[in-house]
Amino acid sequence: MQNFYKTPRRMEDIYRTVRYEQISNRCFPEDYVDNVICGDCISVMSDIPEDSIDIIITSPPYFVQKAYEKSWTIDQYYRLMRDCFVQCFRILKPGRYAVFNFGDYFNGNRFYEADVPSVYPAAINYFKWGRDAGFDLQATRIWRKQFSRMGIPMICNKHPRPTFDYEHIWTYRKPDGTGQEFMNDRKKSQKAVLGDHWTKSGKISSHEASFPIDLPIWAIEVYSKDEQEIVLDPFLGIGTTLFATEVTNRRGIGIELNDEYCKMAYNGIQGTPVRKNKTGKSKK
Repeated sequence: MQNFYKTPRRMEDIYRTVRYEQISNRCFPEDYVDNVICGDCISVMSDIPEDSIDIIITSPPYFVQKAYEKSWTIDQYYRLMRDCFVQCFRILKPGRYAVFNFGDYFNGNRFYEADVPSVYPAAINYFKWGRDAGFDLQATRIWRKQFSRMGIPMICNKHPRPTFDYEHIWTYRKPDGTGQEFMNDRKKSQKAVLGDHWTKSGKISSHEASFPIDLPIWAIEVYSKDEQEIVLDPFLGIGTTLFATEVTNRRGIGIELNDEYCKMAYNGIQGTPVRKNKTGKSKK
């Protein structure tokens, strides 16, 4: 699979940014595909028909006190994530995959009382959220980051603590009763530790928790069957997953609550390489 298409094109001819409440008819896929949708992901996904998305690739909020998380309570965060998994399971096609990137939590006495600065393994929650929604946990992988920020500011310098230079990439599968899976690239799918040759950063200056474009491209190459399939990211951020759909010839739906991030996503997509159709011609 070719990773990047070289012909430049105005991507505003393909994508547009739209507020969800301004979509009148809400017909799927016409009013969803090729849009950066500004809105609450649970509300948007609730209106998407079941069994209609080919692959989900996302990195949900980490609940580590980033700027856009500071007003949340732990109950609000848990409710958001439970609802997200339920909706992802409902709209994903049977037999297809949802790829979640996440990091562990700094405790800060939010999850349990601790004597020293501590962490809480996010895997506990992600396994439960996935299974409660109906998913099988198909695979677990580690992204070894080529860049990292200090996970617990000033703590790593004064206590025996590592920086958070790794994150998790888990793949969930929606059961279809067949027990059958497909193999696109055995070498890529069998690798358990990812990121050795990935982009140094995911525009981290623009968004506090963006991942490199290599991550969604890898997920598409391993878990998407065909070109023109629909890829959904319910926590779009600055648009990295949609960039990946453009360079792999998929159709993307991005949902993002933050207006500024929606604008960043739209402006960034305008600079990505051209999408081509299956015949190799530019999309008109």
